[in-house]
Formats: sequence, C-alpha cells, structure tokens
Amino acid sequence: MKFAKLLICLLFCLNVSSGFGQNTPTQVKQGGVVRWTDNCVRCAMGNHRWRAVDGTCYFPIDLIEKTGYHRVYRWTKNGRRKSRTILVAKGEFKNEDFKDFEKKEYVYVSAANQRRQRREQAQVFPLFARTETKPLFTLPLGKPANPLPSTEGNFGAYRTFDGSPRNRHTGTDYPIGTGQPVLSMADGKIVLTANHFFGGNSVFIDHGNGLVTMYLHLSGFAVKKGDSVKKGQKIGEVGETGRATGPHLHLGVRWHNARIDPAFLLDDPAKLPALN
Repeated sequence: MKFAKLLICLLFCLNVSSGFGQNTPTQVKQGGVVRWTDNCVRCAMGNHRWRAVDGTCYFPIDLIEKTGYHRVYRWTKNGRRKSRTILVAKGEFKNEDFKDFEKKEYVYVSAANQRRQRREQAQVFPLFARTETKPLFTLPLGKPANPLPSTEGNFGAYRTFDGSPRNRHTGTDYPIGTGQPVLSMADGKIVLTANHFFGGNSVFIDHGNGLVTMYLHLSGFAVKKGDSVKKGQKIGEVGETGRATGPHLHLGVRWHNARIDPAFLLDDPAKLPALN
C-alpha cells in the first residue's frame, strides 16, 4: 500500500515538472507563433531543435500544422529541461477568387512552364533546410517598406483563378506602388535572387536561426546572391512580375521550415501567445 502511494506521488511529481500537469494548454492558430520566455538557450518541437533568440524560445506553427496537442521543450543555461503542451487550433483563412485574370499563361500553365516551376522549386526548397546558424535578428523585425501600408491580410488564403483552385497563398501582399524600395527585414545573407515563373523577380534572405524571408514580384534587384545585407538595406523595388494582379510586395516567411504569417514578426513579440 505504501509502495503504491509512493509510486502515485512520484508519477504526479514527474508530470507536474515536465509540463503534463498544465490545466489549460496555451493555444496558437495555424500560421502563428508561440513564445516561451524563461532564460532559454535551446528549444525543440517534435524532432527539431534550435537556438533561442535573446533568451526566448519561439515556436512557429506551420500553415497546415496538424491541429491538436503538441509538446514543446526548452533548455536553460543551467541545463534544465522543461516541457509544455500547446494546442494548435485551425487558422481562419480567406477565400480569394480572381475572375477574368488577364495573364492566362498563369491560369492555364503550359507543360514547359510546369517543368520550369519544378526546376525553380528544386532551387528554393533546399534553402529552408539549410544548417541553422546563430540568429542575426531580434524581434520585431524591420518593415520591408517605409511606410508599410496596412493590409487586410491574405496569408493562407484559399485561391482560385477563373474558378480553378490553386495552391494556398503562403505570404502576405502589401499594396505598394511600382518602383518603391523594398528593404531587408533584418541582417542576413542573400541566398537566392532569381526570376521565377510564379514569383517573378524574387529575393531570399537567410537571417540565421532557420529564418528565411522572401520578397516576390519585384521590378528589379539591388543585391545578388552571396551578398551580406543589413536591416533596412534596399534589396530591390516593387513591381508586378510573375503571377501578380498588379504592383505589390508579396512578403513570405519560413522559420524552422514553418510557413507563418509575417505580421506576427513585425509586431511587438509580447503580443504573441506565451507559455508560463
């Protein structure tokens, strides 16, 4: 009897210390970010580990991350590990239908352009699986244009062109006029500049810590692959190249290979859902 009570007590203590004793898991929606501020040095979710940013663990949640309960972990400077449970909830995403889209080559894509797109994807996808280095940024990130106009936000939108379904929209569009400067959101390294079929003139920047920002539909480049850039540095100009309905900046973010809404990184991080 005494042994049974001791075992129950031991299991209870282990559950509380590891986070299983949480009453209400912190909720975060698909495409969002949750933070854990506790003198952190390392963070983990699933089989993926990374460095903390300024003592905080940030857990980006992919656009189509499985809803439900997930375990996250953090290590502090003294080597202690703790874990918590987060609840990933379904995101709220718009439906967008572009009728009578003028650039029909982007609606009825030829076999040659489909092959081109696959070649371009083979260039881009490895950028999100690069070896993670120390973060070259702090949050919030800098604005990609000055001034940055407000937007209703169409991150994650379900899109159709002339009634034909297309891939989800994995960035946010900002209505900025042609020729306006586009700025790097943080220090980093240019890992790709290219003209892509759908994205048009595109710049990809690695900011360390698995964070890659993407700037699409540019009219031209002010940088080249291999360049180091500073926060606020001009990298190109707004245009409407590729599959664009008009001049605008398509801003995309991948963090630890998770597709997230860039707006969360442009605002005060204290507004993000937090773990205790």
